[in-house]
Amino acid sequence: MLLKDLTKQEIISAEGDGPDGVDTLNISGLTADSRAVEPGFVFAALKGAKVDGAKFIEQAVDAGAAAILIDADRISDDIRKQAKQVPLVAAQDARRELALMAAAFSGKQPEKMVAVTGTAGKTSVAVFVRQIFEYAGLVSASLGTIGTVTSTGQSYGGLTTPDPVSLHEDLKRLAEDGITHAALEASSHGLDQHRLDGVHIVAAGFTNLGRDHMDYHPTVEDYLQAKLRLFRDLLPDDGVVVVDPETQFADRVLAIAEERGLKTFTTGVFGDDLKVLSVQPEGFSQVLELETAEGVFSVALPLAGDFQVSNALIAAGLAISAGVELQTVLEALTVLRGAPGRIEHVGTRENGALVFVDYAHKPEALENVLAALRPFAAGRLISVMGCGGDRDAGKRPLMGEISARLADVSIVTDDNPRTEDPDKIREEIVAACPAALEIRDRALAIRQAVKMLQEGDVLCVAGKGHETGQIVGTEVLPFSDHEEIQKALAEASAENGGSPVAETDLPEISLDLDEMDLLADEGDELAAAEALDDDDLLAAVQAGVEELEATLPENPDDARDQEEEDWLALEEDVLGADDLADAELADVESHDPDFGKDGFPNVAEDTPDALEDELLGDLAAIEAEAEAEAEENPEVATVSAVEPEEAPNADADAFLADEGLEEVAPEVTEDVSQSTQPDEQDGTEAIGGLPASEEPAETAETAAFERKTEEKPKLKSAIDKPEWTIVPHINLLDPDTKSEYERQMIELPEIDRGPLWLLNDFLEAVDGDVYGDLSDDITGISIDSRVIQPGEAFFAIKGENFDGHAFAGTAVEAGAAVAVVARDKLAELPEGGRYVAVDDVLQALERLGVAARARSKARIIAVTGSVGKTGTKEALRLCLSKSGITHAPVASFNNHWGVPLTLARMHADTEFGIFEIGMNHRGEITPLVKMVRPHVAIVTTVEPVHLEAFNSVEDIARAKAEIFTGIEKGGVAILNRDNRQYDLLRYLAAVAGVRNIVSFGMQPGAQSIAKKVAANPDCSCLNANILGQEISYKIGAPGAHHVINSLGVLTGVMELGANLAFAGLALAEMSAPKGRGAQTVLDVNGGTALLVDESYNANPASMRAAINLVAGLPVAKNGRRIAVLGDMLELGADSDKLHADLARELERAKIDVVYCVGTHMKVLWDLLPAQTRGAYSETSDKLEKDLLSEVRPNDIVMVKGSLGTRMGPLVDALKKRFPEPAATGKS
Repeated sequence: MLLKDLTKQEIISAEGDGPDGVDTLNISGLTADSRAVEPGFVFAALKGAKVDGAKFIEQAVDAGAAAILIDADRISDDIRKQAKQVPLVAAQDARRELALMAAAFSGKQPEKMVAVTGTAGKTSVAVFVRQIFEYAGLVSASLGTIGTVTSTGQSYGGLTTPDPVSLHEDLKRLAEDGITHAALEASSHGLDQHRLDGVHIVAAGFTNLGRDHMDYHPTVEDYLQAKLRLFRDLLPDDGVVVVDPETQFADRVLAIAEERGLKTFTTGVFGDDLKVLSVQPEGFSQVLELETAEGVFSVALPLAGDFQVSNALIAAGLAISAGVELQTVLEALTVLRGAPGRIEHVGTRENGALVFVDYAHKPEALENVLAALRPFAAGRLISVMGCGGDRDAGKRPLMGEISARLADVSIVTDDNPRTEDPDKIREEIVAACPAALEIRDRALAIRQAVKMLQEGDVLCVAGKGHETGQIVGTEVLPFSDHEEIQKALAEASAENGGSPVAETDLPEISLDLDEMDLLADEGDELAAAEALDDDDLLAAVQAGVEELEATLPENPDDARDQEEEDWLALEEDVLGADDLADAELADVESHDPDFGKDGFPNVAEDTPDALEDELLGDLAAIEAEAEAEAEENPEVATVSAVEPEEAPNADADAFLADEGLEEVAPEVTEDVSQSTQPDEQDGTEAIGGLPASEEPAETAETAAFERKTEEKPKLKSAIDKPEWTIVPHINLLDPDTKSEYERQMIELPEIDRGPLWLLNDFLEAVDGDVYGDLSDDITGISIDSRVIQPGEAFFAIKGENFDGHAFAGTAVEAGAAVAVVARDKLAELPEGGRYVAVDDVLQALERLGVAARARSKARIIAVTGSVGKTGTKEALRLCLSKSGITHAPVASFNNHWGVPLTLARMHADTEFGIFEIGMNHRGEITPLVKMVRPHVAIVTTVEPVHLEAFNSVEDIARAKAEIFTGIEKGGVAILNRDNRQYDLLRYLAAVAGVRNIVSFGMQPGAQSIAKKVAANPDCSCLNANILGQEISYKIGAPGAHHVINSLGVLTGVMELGANLAFAGLALAEMSAPKGRGAQTVLDVNGGTALLVDESYNANPASMRAAINLVAGLPVAKNGRRIAVLGDMLELGADSDKLHADLARELERAKIDVVYCVGTHMKVLWDLLPAQTRGAYSETSDKLEKDLLSEVRPNDIVMVKGSLGTRMGPLVDALKKRFPEPAATGKS
């Protein structure tokens, strides 16, 4: 090929004059390796990170190079001298020009190609795209980490993106072999070095971005910019960008698409083209409900885990963008196979211990794989890992810390040391993983790991995955983790006289927490803890290994025991909690730290953001809508429902049928009337001997890995609880049964409980200097001088706007027994007062709270979550108060002063203590929960709320999971099975040492599950199974979120040992409070309208719940459903997207008229159909006139928005203009 046809760059001669004969100069090849130059080649003198190709120009010329490609600004006299008579191609960017020349020289490429970039998932996506192409009947290939894979096999490949010459040679060969479609992995190196330039792609996908290649990219931003080249520079103008908008940095990708006018294809929960409506585990698969332009489809994806859902949908989007029909793509998803070396199950010991390999060589990947494997480990999770040499050294301690934190046993070994000292690499890892076993020889490390496997253990060999070589120095030595594991299994089995499970007999397993939940439940954790006995482990490891010098990992419970002792010592000594002392109060209005300018209590930012009852309720609504659509449109595929068993009580069934009760989840197959023993499979001894419902084996694979634990001891519960005997059915919907339980329920008498604190105990706890005459015991604790009662102690807390010391004298004059003040403020206070001077008033309050917890014998439950904390707290107060003396905060006191205040107010004779714990940032829950030390903790749900302080919803989940670190030994974590973060939360609870983890929700597999629900305008009735006990009950407030809320509440009641039947009766007394769903009948022009007050706060989850609630309320003739919506604040970069998404929710709920308030809601307003628009205003006060003039008889008006949008005054205006009918009152 002629040189002039290969490049448009300037061609100059080495002597400086125009080159002779360029028009006829024929080129026979291209290379950037001087050793590969042949006569007629173009040699690219590229400047690399370690080697400069310009140093080899003379060598290339001597070998016959016909031209030299070099950056124009690097041409010097020395370069000209080396080039001799050979012409120079003076390029603006020699790397890019080499790629373009390679593309032109090769001449052929597959007709349709797509590319995918990201830190993790590239290989899986590329492989999945190839499989989809193949399913569609297209001859295809995937190129990347595992080589070039086609229908004829695979070739060894060492780089994700090969050099441009090799890449284009491969593409030409593929095209000549008949390959028409291909998927490529695009690495950051390849993109930055222009290796992919010249490749004609029709679509580009983005998976995610984490820490990787920091040895090459100076910053994460630089790393991201390299990835973005795919979308900014390489994707043609008619190309398609495929991305999940929920992925971190997806906004940067979409910004480029918008700037360039590129078509986008979005996937996931927030996607527009393949929108995930629900994900339901089914064995080792997942059933996805996907909304598309062609309707709603149910797809059984034979892979597990959220990350595989994301990968599969990105692959689907790329395939669709390349021209494959939607229906074909969805069918192909049902037969996808995982990529080699990605959480691959490669062997099983004769004792049932499982062995996996994974390619994880980055911190995020190692964290993900260990998290995914944890539920399989009924015993120990053992990690074998290392780090590569000549690569980012900063990730070594990160990976060491991850292995130390997530694995029970860590073995640090060599990966690909390359030219670095392997001892130094391991040393840097072990520095963050001091209890690790260090074994240099990777094969020996694998053998020892396999040898130490006991029943219930899981081994993960991470770092190399599919690779068949180990790079030592500059050589690639033959090495395969798969082969070494098989050898080790055979060797271990021979020593024990057994046989390992053959690799060919292994079931196909794609793992993640959701699908492995059953397996984790079936292990007995006490045995797992005992398996970590140092002596036993040492004996197993040291056999045949003399070089093991590192200390062995401690029993995880030892650390928890020590932590408990530390806190108990703190309580006994009543010392200051220094780690709690840095935070200050939130904004304080007037002189009252409790209340803000709007009249509502000041609380942690994520606390008042929800309906009282704000647990996600849209799952049931979506399922019901899908079923309705399926009836109307038989082409819409739906998941077939499991037929329920006949309810044990015929009368209850008849009642439920009369109430319109419908099945929402398949019943558990266990006959609860026969089950009277604690369920040993999940390691949980339920309150009063009440077992969790036994989960049926869903697949043959599940059965194959069942743990037999019949003879193992049960895990000791955290609290001493009364016995509860399972009965066939507690039917509180039956009048006779209800009356019988009401007769048994004794109203607690009003008694004189004595002083809250004896004066000496109080003084010892706060640890201060006494000034004045203190003689009275303490009757209460206050931080508000305006409502101080005689005998109470006043704490002069300093807020951001006001200082309580300004009102300490007033509090004493009003009868306060004592004012706790700061020493440095004492001189400013009125003389003759009763004071205790301390270094820090908030720390003194914390010390008092710690002392209150130390003296208490109460059973303690703590609640956190993005939404629903206050509602759950209030429901627990209602339920537990029927069984004993109950203490809970008077408001949403869940922050750094609210929690110790609530503790300090807890009487010594309290039987049940309820605490709400919130946070604004990571790290804030930890000190609070360690003061509370709950026996039971509930995480209501985790949602995209207050994202300004977090990078992702997963980061919020990690912050909420701090609550697990304070649970008492033997305590219980209660999780929402329906929440998308359930997998992560369950794993984080296990990592924190929580052995008893139970779930509630509508999803099959939840241990507390609603089986049938009748939704009524003013209440809900349901039949549920709570930890094995069947119960039918009524909830006095409407809404699906209340239904889910009640399941978590009753689970907490059972775990605390309170009376379940009494709690079920109490739920009938529930009513939604002001601002959180309260309903008021309005007198409108002689008729009535219904006002639903949701004005207290708003976020995406609570907004959906409120809209769904309105959708379920019946509308009388000529009535309309009206939504008055204010801004959802603090949603970060995704705010516009989250507001815009409400348009779909409103359409589904058949909302007739929408009023919008706030600058963020303008995005939604612009998307609303003209016939749906009511009015828009930036502030709520300007909307009042329009709203009041439009309300008609029979309307339903729902008002909701964040506190900062001030939607409450609109509610007040409606009530004032349309007062309640005298005969009707509140509904």
